[in-house]
Amino acid sequence: MNSNKFKSSLKYFLPSSYQLKLSVTNIFTRTLFILLVYLSYFLILSQIPEQMSYRLELALLLTSAFALILYLPIIERLTRYIRTRFLSEYLTEDAESYRQAIKRFNFDALIKNVFPDMVKITGSHSGTMAVLTHNGTFAFHSYFRGRQKKLSPTKDITVKTSFQSFLLSKRNGASVAETYSHENINNDFMELHANYIYPFIFREKLFGFIAVSNIPNIDATHSLSLLAGQSALTIHNHILSYHISENKKYQKEAAYAVRVQNLLETGTIPNLMGWEITAFKRTNRNLIEFFQVEDGSWFFVILNAGKSYQHIGIILSYILGVVYSQSKLRILKGFSDIKSLIQTTFQKLDWKENYELIIGKIGYSELYIVQEGKQFRITRNSEEVVASMGWKNMINMDKGPIIIQQRGEAVLKFSFEEPEIK
Repeated sequence: MNSNKFKSSLKYFLPSSYQLKLSVTNIFTRTLFILLVYLSYFLILSQIPEQMSYRLELALLLTSAFALILYLPIIERLTRYIRTRFLSEYLTEDAESYRQAIKRFNFDALIKNVFPDMVKITGSHSGTMAVLTHNGTFAFHSYFRGRQKKLSPTKDITVKTSFQSFLLSKRNGASVAETYSHENINNDFMELHANYIYPFIFREKLFGFIAVSNIPNIDATHSLSLLAGQSALTIHNHILSYHISENKKYQKEAAYAVRVQNLLETGTIPNLMGWEITAFKRTNRNLIEFFQVEDGSWFFVILNAGKSYQHIGIILSYILGVVYSQSKLRILKGFSDIKSLIQTTFQKLDWKENYELIIGKIGYSELYIVQEGKQFRITRNSEEVVASMGWKNMINMDKGPIIIQQRGEAVLKFSFEEPEIK
C-alpha cells in the first residue's frame, strides 16, 4: 500500500510533458556516454607507460575504438529501452523498435497502452477516448493521473450526428476555442471536459476520437496524428474481425455482409489537377483503394478475389486496409512493394482460391498499370485494348479516356485534360 502511494506521489511530481521527458532522456543518455568515454580515456592513459612516445595519441585512439565498438551500441540500446519503457514505444525514432511496436498495435494495445500515451503526449492529466463498436455506438474509456477505466453506462452511448460531422471536418484536431460559434458542439466539449479533441478517421469514416484537458503544441499534435491514423485502422480491423468471427459462428453471411457494407466502399478518389476519375458501381467480389507512397505519387489497387462469397468483401477490405496503412507509414515505394504486400497478406489468410489485381500509378498525363488476371480488360473507345497482362504498361491519355472493365462491367474510368495556365 505504501509502495503504491509512493508511486502515485512520484507520478504527481514528475513532469507530464512528453517533450520534456524526451529531452531529459536524451540528456541523461548522452551525459552517460560522455562520462564513460572520459573515464575510459583516463583509465587507458594510466595504463600506458609515461616513457612511451605518442602516449596521449595512443590513449585517444584506443578510447575512440572502445566508444564506437562498445559504448555506442550499449547507449543506443539503453536509450531505446528507456523511451519504450517510460515514454511511448509507438513514437520511438528507432526504425526496428517502431516496426515491432506497430506489429503489436492491436485493439487491446490501443486501450491499455496507446490511449494513456496519447494523453501524456499532450501534457494532460486526464482524457477520454471514444471507440466505435460493431453496432454503430461508441464505447468510452477514461484516463486520469495513471488511473484508467472503461465507462459503463446503463445503455450504449450514441454520438450525435452533428458532432460526428464536426469532427470529420476537423481531421487535424479541434480546440474548444473553435466551437464558441457552435453552441451544441461547445456543449459536447463541456460534457467531455475537453479543451482539445483529435478524431480517428479512416476512409472518410469516424472510428473514434480522443478528448484531452490540455491543448497540445505542434510537436505533440504531429505525434497524435500518427497514432490517431493507426488507431482508426486498428478499430476498423477489429470491427471487421468481429463480423468475420460471427459469420463463422452463426453462418449468417448475408446478414453480416450488410452490417459492414458501409466499411467496404471504394476508397476516396483523389482530386488531381487535370484528371477526372469516375468509379462505377462495384460488386462484392472487387474493391478499390487509392493511396500515396513514400515519394508522394498516387497509386490505386483494384482487387478481385474471383469467388462471390458474401464475406469476400470483408477479406478484401482487410487486405486493402493493410496496404493503405503501410502507405500511410511511408513504407511502400512502388509496384513491387505493393504487389509483394498483397501476396503476403493473402498467404497469411491461407487463401487457396485464385485472385486478380490491377496496380496503377497516376502520372502527370499518363497512367502506369500492371495487370494480373484475365477478367480485367483496359480499353479506349470501347474496342482498343491498351494494356497487356504481366507487363508494366504506360498509357498516354492524349488519345482519350480509358475504362477498366471486369467481366465486361466498367469499374473505373480515367480522363485527362491539360490544365489551362492562367
